[in-house]
Amino acid sequence: MRILVLSLFLCLNFFTSQAQSNTKTSDAILLVNGKECNKCTLELTREQLKKMTLTTNNESVKIASFKLKVSGYPTIYVKGHKFNHRGLSALKKASIGDRIHVFGIDTNKGVIKTSVIVKLK
Repeated sequence: MRILVLSLFLCLNFFTSQAQSNTKTSDAILLVNGKECNKCTLELTREQLKKMTLTTNNESVKIASFKLKVSGYPTIYVKGHKFNHRGLSALKKASIGDRIHVFGIDTNKGVIKTSVIVKLK
């Protein structure tokens, strides 16, 4: 009986640690256009926003994807570290003063739990 309980405990502990390692947050710091950004708010023109690049302070941690939300439009999934054609077309629909939310930032090593708010100027 003791062996069965111990085995069950070890299996449960193993699967819990595996689940935690799969959702492990990356230790990297998000950089927007080369500047550190942790839950920051930026004011950018439409042209600056189109050229926005997401990177990290750790060269081995690469941005794999992120989500983009423009008010009044569905959330857009962007693969890579720059806006794709769908993201660029959503930016065309944004008006000056609108807030664009960049979140759900995934890397090749995990998730960066921060977001960026861009106010269009």
